[in-house]
Amino acid sequence: MSLKAEKVTQALFFTAEQVAEITGLSVATIRRAIRDQKLKAHKFGRAVRIHHQDLNTYIERSSGENA
Repeated sequence: MSLKAEKVTQALFFTAEQVAEITGLSVATIRRAIRDQKLKAHKFGRAVRIHHQDLNTYIERSSGENA
């Protein structure tokens, strides 16, 4: 999983599409992680966003599983 750290620090909240681009995973994988509560997401009306700290936590956990 590749991480573009500069992108993670530029914004507080990301869309599923942005998280997919940052992590190199598919949008479907990101949405599945949200659904399975492996990646915490926040709802703003109908919009779903991922906080940068939650993204970093998800990346750290995912890296630990692959080690």
